[in-house]
Amino acid sequence: MTKNQQVPRDQVNAQETWDMTLLYPSDTIFKNELSHIERVLPQFKTSYENRLNELETLDKAFTDFESLLANFYRLGAYATLPTTVDRFNETVIDNANRYQQASAIWAASTSFFDSELATLSDELLDQFVAEKRPDLAYVIEKIKRDKKHRLSKDAEQVLSNFRSLPDFYDLYEITKFEDMDFESFTVDGKDYENSYVSYENLHEMDNNTEIRRKAADSFYKTLRKYKNTTANEYISHIKKEKLVATMRGYDSVIDYLLDQQDGNRDLYDRQINLIMEELAPHIRRYMKLLAREHQINDMQFADCKINLDPDYEVDMTIPESRDYLKKALAVLGEDYGQMIDESYDKRWTDFPQNIGKSTGGFCYTIGGVAAFILLSWTGKMNEVFVLAHELGHAYHFMHCGEKQSMMNQDCSLYFVEAPSTCNEVLVSNYLLKTSSDARFKRWVISNMISRTYYHNMVTHYLEAVFQDRVYKKLDAGDMFTADILSTIKKEVMQEFFGDSLDINDGAELTWMRQPHYYMGLYPYTYSAGLTIGTAVANKIEEDPSHAQVWLDTLGKGGSMSALDLCQSAGCDVSTDKPLKDAIAYVGSLVDQLYKLTDELK
Repeated sequence: MTKNQQVPRDQVNAQETWDMTLLYPSDTIFKNELSHIERVLPQFKTSYENRLNELETLDKAFTDFESLLANFYRLGAYATLPTTVDRFNETVIDNANRYQQASAIWAASTSFFDSELATLSDELLDQFVAEKRPDLAYVIEKIKRDKKHRLSKDAEQVLSNFRSLPDFYDLYEITKFEDMDFESFTVDGKDYENSYVSYENLHEMDNNTEIRRKAADSFYKTLRKYKNTTANEYISHIKKEKLVATMRGYDSVIDYLLDQQDGNRDLYDRQINLIMEELAPHIRRYMKLLAREHQINDMQFADCKINLDPDYEVDMTIPESRDYLKKALAVLGEDYGQMIDESYDKRWTDFPQNIGKSTGGFCYTIGGVAAFILLSWTGKMNEVFVLAHELGHAYHFMHCGEKQSMMNQDCSLYFVEAPSTCNEVLVSNYLLKTSSDARFKRWVISNMISRTYYHNMVTHYLEAVFQDRVYKKLDAGDMFTADILSTIKKEVMQEFFGDSLDINDGAELTWMRQPHYYMGLYPYTYSAGLTIGTAVANKIEEDPSHAQVWLDTLGKGGSMSALDLCQSAGCDVSTDKPLKDAIAYVGSLVDQLYKLTDELK
């Protein structure tokens, strides 16, 4: 028999899918709106090009640009989100292609705006902030800071035009979801279907070692067939980044990418270096506990995501998850609870597993409308943590939409994962407080480590170290191949896990699994976010009134730097204390697991 077979998109329960009509009632209205913005975009260029050096005109240009940006962002959501759940649907692909064509018009019509802002005098920009838009003080500060890296207006136009074309991320997604076909495998007479979704959401965490390892063999066998294609996509992507970095005057592509996401090199280096030194020993102890409890003599990377208790799991329905989340996050106030209800009532979340759906999870927020969350629901309680994570993003950017102008809605990536990871810690703290059952407590703590901390401070951290080493080799002019990328990944994994496990054959191809590599220096921000999230969640645990301080910070969006946002939330990341505290907290969780496990014997 076949287990966990995925179905086509048109066979899933529509009530468990997200409702795209929240954006536009129909494809026809979407296309009409797209045609309208294609007509008005050239007018923006006609009205404001070479005229921004006058204060009143500059003020009106910003207002009109923000209006266009909000509309274009909404159109983009309608066009691109369905490709993540139904990539074989011709209508979906047609809408995405239409939006891609409109993106070329956007680039041609708006590129001049950034270029000309960079040519304005600091005096005029300061006057604009003082007299017209004090809310854009940090936006203008970044424009002034980045002037030295701007290219000529024509060169910026060319780069903008190229960004409107399909890129290497798109090629990666096509390879991953359209070309790869995974072989099924058999255990004890049962046939198991394999795919990206089923492997990452089910098989990889199965408590049956034979199922887990045969699934890994099937999974990496297929990845290996595409390693050269995927490597070519990734290598081409990073070479393009290096080319642009050099054009803009950066010696290091890392510095270029950090500037792109309003990052800080000192904070970045601290995350990369300190976690390897201080977190790795705690995770090695956890791996050895897993091996001991599962009686695995040859612990492998393929075994990392199993539950500590092989005979204990908590099932969870979608309606039950709402109740759990509302109770667990009640400390964040009534508005937060109302947002959770709205997310279920108005179908913000796409729950089903189906053919043609992307893996993992994300949240794409349109302020004032909805936050569209992608999941692949497995019916297990650990999905509640994933949903809590994405709802953290949802509230953050819905709140920014209420409190900030469009230019201020994107905050530094260093901070962006803090609201989501904070929610995971809050849910865990709630579960620990509301149960006296030692076995359940052990399950919660092991889930905190294996899901919240392992996912954010290990999985994504190892990706960040891989990126760091790749970019440094790129800066040094070293060559790359699929095998070289695999060697780098394996060395990083071996360094982190030490003698706690073996890197099984195929695991070195894990670099092929992460689309974040096409999104700048995104992976390191998860450990940064969890550092902040842990500090804030524990402050709220000690003093519930701190929740309002946190919510106020979430409304500040991109109006201040990552350092200032953290300071506003009561977390001073100018020192290494929050990171060291988070790492020590993980160590204390591992200590509790050993104690509970011994007591339960």
